[in-house]
Amino acid sequence: MSKSQPASKLANSIFGKSEVQNRIALNAVKMIVGDIVTLHDEFKKAEGAGALFFNPSAPEASTYMSVSDIRKDIALAEEIMDDQLKQFLEKLLVVVDKEQKNEVAVVVLVNREAMSIHLIDLNAAEERLNEFSNAIIRD
Repeated sequence: MSKSQPASKLANSIFGKSEVQNRIALNAVKMIVGDIVTLHDEFKKAEGAGALFFNPSAPEASTYMSVSDIRKDIALAEEIMDDQLKQFLEKLLVVVDKEQKNEVAVVVLVNREAMSIHLIDLNAAEERLNEFSNAIIRD
């Protein structure tokens, strides 16, 4: 399995201490990812296709934007001449439209510096987490 540099660094800081700590860390990460996917899915059922804007530093400030919300914000970004935000939201709209029939959560991670779009398939995420954990234990 090939890991990116940041993912490898994160995996090393979370896993690799002891078998018990690895199990605890693995289960904690799976619960967090599961909660994010569940939150997305509940909003999707209630409001239709869209994206969960998740702020890891302030989870309570996270919000869901439906397709119509995203379109409104594209218009607002255009109005205030924020081309970078407009382009990001247009890309997000394409991703949401493309993925709305799939069983993946569209999550936008938000921090002070940037926003990034992520597609989370819970089964694939669990497999990847297990791979990271197992790779660290072997190293």
